[in-house]
Formats: sequence, structure tokens, C-alpha cells
Amino acid sequence: MLSLRSARILVTPLRSPRTQSSPLFNHSRALLHQRRQLAKMAASTEDRASSSMPVWIKPSRGTEVPVLKVYNSLTRTKDEFIPTKGMSVDWYNCGPTVYDASHMGHARNYLTQDIVRRILRDYFGYDVNFVMNITDIDDKIILRAREQYLLDQAIESNPTLSSTLLEDTHTAFSTFFESKLLKSLPSPVPPRSPNDTTLNHFALIEERNANDAEFSRAAKEKEEKWSMYLSNLSKSAQAIKLAEKRSSSGETGGDSVRDLVEGTSGVLGPYYGQTLAHTVSDPIGICRSLTAHWEAKFFQDMARLRVLPPDVITRVSEYIPEIVSFVQRIVDRGFAYEGGGSIWFDVNKFEGASEEEEGNSFKHEYAKLQPSSKGNKKLLDEGEGALTASSGKRQAADFAIWKAKSKPGEPAWASPWGEGRPGWHIECSVMASAILGKGMDIHSGGVDLMFPHHDNELAQSEAYHGCQQWVNYFLHTGHLHIEGLKMSKSLKNFITIDEALAKFSARQLRLAFMLQLWNAKMDFREDLLKDVRTKEDLFDNFFSNVKARLNQAGQSGPSPDGKHHFDAPEHALMNEFHSAQQAFRASLCDSFNTPQAISTLVNLVGEVNTYISKASYNAHVLEPIAEWVTRMLRMFGLGEGGATGGIGWGKEGDEAGGADFESRLDKYLKAMSSFRDDVRKLAISGGSSKDMLALCDRFRDEDLVNLGVQLDDGQGADGSALYKLVDPAVLLRAREEKAAIAADKAAKKAANAAAAEAKRKEQLEKGRVDPKDMFKPPNVPQGAYTEWDDAGLPLKDGEGKDVAKSQLKKLVKEQKVQEKLHEAFLAWQASGES
Repeated sequence: MLSLRSARILVTPLRSPRTQSSPLFNHSRALLHQRRQLAKMAASTEDRASSSMPVWIKPSRGTEVPVLKVYNSLTRTKDEFIPTKGMSVDWYNCGPTVYDASHMGHARNYLTQDIVRRILRDYFGYDVNFVMNITDIDDKIILRAREQYLLDQAIESNPTLSSTLLEDTHTAFSTFFESKLLKSLPSPVPPRSPNDTTLNHFALIEERNANDAEFSRAAKEKEEKWSMYLSNLSKSAQAIKLAEKRSSSGETGGDSVRDLVEGTSGVLGPYYGQTLAHTVSDPIGICRSLTAHWEAKFFQDMARLRVLPPDVITRVSEYIPEIVSFVQRIVDRGFAYEGGGSIWFDVNKFEGASEEEEGNSFKHEYAKLQPSSKGNKKLLDEGEGALTASSGKRQAADFAIWKAKSKPGEPAWASPWGEGRPGWHIECSVMASAILGKGMDIHSGGVDLMFPHHDNELAQSEAYHGCQQWVNYFLHTGHLHIEGLKMSKSLKNFITIDEALAKFSARQLRLAFMLQLWNAKMDFREDLLKDVRTKEDLFDNFFSNVKARLNQAGQSGPSPDGKHHFDAPEHALMNEFHSAQQAFRASLCDSFNTPQAISTLVNLVGEVNTYISKASYNAHVLEPIAEWVTRMLRMFGLGEGGATGGIGWGKEGDEAGGADFESRLDKYLKAMSSFRDDVRKLAISGGSSKDMLALCDRFRDEDLVNLGVQLDDGQGADGSALYKLVDPAVLLRAREEKAAIAADKAAKKAANAAAAEAKRKEQLEKGRVDPKDMFKPPNVPQGAYTEWDDAGLPLKDGEGKDVAKSQLKKLVKEQKVQEKLHEAFLAWQASGES
């Protein structure tokens, strides 16, 4: 072995008078390198020997660790998730257009994205920068704000029901009827006479729709808004008829004006919007008033659904200067043009245009998300909005990134191209770029936004930045259907979040969404909610069972009998636990597969329940499992209250810094004190043991249940009662179900008893006839027999012939049976029951 000293000698540099290009110099340099390597090896060997360092064998990974893959709408496949900033994730989410109440479609979108956001943040450990916009400039907002303002003005300017207002509602009704409903008829429904009013004509169509299923089906197939049109006109017709009745009777004051205007708002609002738009003096102000109201309502609803607030909120109206600059750059780069006062994005110029980014050449692509929708006029028109004029547009696929002010009453801002407002698609491009720069990891929104909104957003952003890929992962949440029918705000067949939360808890709604894949169509059905409640009860019972057993077992410490109590059943359970953890991770790595993840938790709970059911168990083995299940459920946002540790998903109102200890104990102490008083009174009065047991049962089944305490007699390790802390609502529901079952059982028992009693009485009634008279009329047909003996037995038949011996023998037996029945009847009669 080389010594350290010899190593130093070996690495002494060679000196050569020759130049560095000479062969001798090159040979010397190679020899020097070899000597230095030998020296390092010698030093390493010597150091290892002197320190007795053990040989370390690098372990091999026995199980492949799953990597997170995300379904990416850009590739229509599951791609490995690779953020561009290490553990930091930039995420932009298309927020709501705030002009009406939030509905379950919003809940599907934002609640689902909240679940994914929590998984990224709280399970995978990413730092998520979540940016969301509020669309407060939009054609729908302009129309709604203007219509609402003009309807309010109509109420204010008409202190009494005037003929002018009534005439306006008739005109509005006729306009809507002719422009919407008549054009949607699958087959003509002519009025009864040429002089029929529009109201009468509508009544005929409404009657036909109600009584002719094929007509109704064909109408809905021709026009998806058919039902909405009918509803609007039906409500308006009723309001007009009521107003005319009031007017003829002189009831023109009070609520008559408001009832008429609000009742006909579906037809009167659009009519006033078309005819009185020029009277709106502050269109920006009325839009801001409307959007501020509904934005506040939206965030209130999101808070009730336990949706995390965004890290950054952007509003379109606050980014007008940035939007103008953004549009100008797209124009300057040759991807947009001015026409009719508007700025149009040139799709043909963009698609296939060559660019260079960081030395790499590429060509732009249009409609990356839904290339099959290129040229879809219906989708393109919907994307432009109801107020956008097409004058100046060179081709149908081009879209407005700046809209010229075309009519009075529209909000407008100054720009190099004249007064106007942003196009819908440009808004997110500008705000996302302002906050996140040249690109982002995730962009999300509902699947209905893919084309044209998100495709146009991608095009204009990549045109602005000169980049090939502005978004790395596009996440689109699936449509929401209610009992098989697509829900749509425009069709007015939606359930508001208020309505949903009146029937279901926020946790139940979140769990319902988690039982469906986030990017698949979701059908919100009653059987889904039943499954949700079943799983909620399963976890509730699991948590209460584990906590009860841990409370009974007390603190961890040395076992009193000196044994470890960690045998084959415990090993098996822990193996199931670790397998569940691996399966859970694999599910979430598979594009956030929450249905499979929840199924894994449910199966693990089943394994724990099986383990608990055995005669002997180690309660402390349950603790890490229950704590992990708790953490995973809370990670999904299924927890309630402010608790962050322990077992169970908590209860609403359990916030940190809540009620103090004494006030929280108060209701329990009162119940215990009242029970003690009842026991003392019973003992003093000499009550029986039966009365005492009844009192104990009442305390268990009534007082403790109301407090959320479940007491299971004889379930403790030593045969004592086992108490569990459970949501009172769950216990009350169980008590009501138990009472209903008991009542049903009692009713059946009573019915059976009544049937038995009726049968007994029927049998006794058979004994009412004296045996001596049973073969005489009227108990037998007249003339059946003509002569009897002293006991009442027949001697002669109806023809005067002797009764045959075989028949007489049979009659004797029947008489003996009747004698017994008669005796029973006489006894029953004597008892007074008959």
C-alpha cells in the first residue's frame, strides 16, 4: 500500500525545457495525471483505514415511485407535471362573469379546482401562486345592467299604473313573442281568428305544448331555449292580465306597478334595452354597481363552499391601460388590424406564421385545444357577444380584441382607435401576462371555454409574446348535469349555490364532486348524494369508534401485563395501512384521481372496522391510521372548523379561539346534574329497579344523544359502556330511524294481534249454535231432515228415509266438535267479552 509520503513524491511536477506542443511534454502531462490519480486513491484508502469507515451499499428502490401526471387539454393526454420554477407553480384561473347569482355550474368549476389546488399544495408540497380574474366588462353585463337600470327607472317614474306602461308591456310581449317564440315553432299554431291578440295566440301555443308531447319535443330540438322562452312569456302574460284587472277595478297604486314591471321583466327589460339605451347617462357606473354586488355574492358563496380565496384577484375594469398597450403590440407585430373602429385578430396571419424563440424556430398554431371547432359560426358568435358588430372584419374566424362603441348606453374607454371596450378573449391574456409574465404552468377553466375563448386567448398571447407555448398545462373541468340534463345559466335551468346549500352541506357537495373525475362530465343525481351520505356516515362512525377506544385505552405507555400486543393481526393491519398510503399516492399521481383515492380510504376504514370487531385488539395501533385518514380528508378541504390536529374532520363552528372551556362544558354538566336529581328523587320515593333502568335508558337515548354522545352498553373492554362523541345530527337521525323502525314493528305487531283476535272471535262465533240445534233449520236447509232424536241428531232425511249409518257417524263427530265450540262460546259470553 502506498504511504502518504510516497504519494507526495509521486505527484512532484515534471519540468521539461521543451515546449508544450512537443510529444515529450504531452507524454509527461499524461504521466503526471496518472500519478495524481494514484495519489488520490492512496490517500482515500489510507483515510478509510484510519477511520474504520464501513462499506455503504446504496439501497435499490423496491417499489417504483409514481410521478404526478396531469390530463392536459393541450395534448389530450396525461403529461408528467413539471413546473418551470421547481416547487413553485404559477396558476391562472378564468374567474366568473359577475352579473347574476352563482350556481352549481360555478361550484363544479371552482370547487373542483380548489380540490386540485389543495392536492398540489398540501399533498405534493408545491407553492401555488393562484391568480383569478373577475370579468366585470362583458356584453352580458352591459345588457343586464342596462335592462335592470331601465326597469328600476320605470318603477320610479310611474307612481301609479298608467296606460303608457301597460302599452309598453304589451308591445314588449309582442316583440319577444314574434322574434323568439314564433321563429322557434316546429309547426305553425295559427290564432283562432285574425283578430286574436298576441296573448291569445300565445295561450294556444302554450296549450299545444302542454298537451302535445311530440310538438314539445320537436320545439326543444329546434331551439334549446324553447322552455325559457315559454317561461318568460307565461310569467309576463300573467302579470299583464293581473295589471289589466287591477286597472279596470281602479287598483292602480301600491305594488301594482312593481308587480307588473318585475313580472314582465323577461320581455320588458330587452325591449327597454333596445329602445331606451340612449337615455342611460352613466353606463360605466351602472355596470360597476351590478358587478360589485354580484362579485361580493360570488365570494360569499365560495367561502361557504370552503373554497380557498385566490392569491391575486384581477378585474378587467382595472386593467384598461394594459389592455390598450397589449392590443397595440399585437397590431404592431402584424397579427391584428383595424376595421370599423374595432381591432380584429387576424387568424390567417397568425396560423403558420414563423417565429424564433431563444434560437429555436417554430410556427404558430391556431385552435390548439379544439382544432375541430375552427369555423364553427355558432361558437364564434357566442364568443363575440350579443353587442358586437362585425363591420370591418375581413373573415369570419377573426375575433375582436378591441370593440368599438357601436350604440349609445354602452360603457366605453379611450383608445388610439376611438372609444371602445376590450374584447372578451383579450382580458385574460392581459391580466395573466401582467401578473405571471411570458408564460405559466397551469391555466384552468370550464370545458365550455375551450373554444373559442381559450383558443383565442392562446393565439393572441403567443402573438404578443412571440412564444410557442404560453401555457404548459390546460386543465378543463367537465360539464355539470342535473339528473341527466345539462345545466346552463342562459337556459335558466340552474340550481343556485344558495339552493344547493339549503339541502346539502358544503362537505357533502365537495365529496360529491370528488367522487367524479375532475375533467369528466358530472351528473348530479339523487343516488350520488345517497352515496355521499353513506360515505360520510362511514367516516363519522370510524372516527367516533377510534376515539372512543383510544379514550378508553388511555395514554400510551408500558402495557400492564408486560406484553407488546403487536402480533399477527396488528402486523396485517399496518401492512394494509402502508399499502393504502401507496395506493392513495398512486391515485393522486394519476391526474388527481379523487374517486380512486376516496375508495382507498373507504377500504382502509373497512379493514380497521374488521380489526376492531375482534375480541382482542390494540387500540393504539388505530391512532396513526385514523390521524392519516384525518389529514387526507382535511387535505381535500373536507374538514370543518379551525382544528388542524387530532382525529376527525371536525364540526362547523369549531374555530380556534371559540367558546371558552366552561361554556363548552355547560350543557354537558347541566344534563348530568339533571340526571342526578332524577336519580335522587326516584331513590327517595322508593322507586323500583325497573324505574331506575328506565331513567338510565332515557338519559342515554335522549339527553346524551342531543349532546352528541353515543353510549354503547357493554361495549367496553371490561363490559362497561363505551362512549363516543358523534355529530348530534347523525345521532338524532339514527334515533329517528330507530324510532321509525320500532313504530313500524309495533304497528305490524298490533296488526298481527288484531288479526289473531279477529280470528279467535270468528272461531268463538262458530260455537254460538247449540249442538242440539245445529242440524235443524235455519242451521241447515229447510227439508234436509224430517226427524231428530232427543240429542238433536237427524234420524230421517228429507224424503222420510232413515239416515245411513255412515252419515250418522259423521254427524255425531261434527256434533261433538260443536259441543266443544259451544262450551267455549258460553264461557266467552259469561266473561262479558262478547
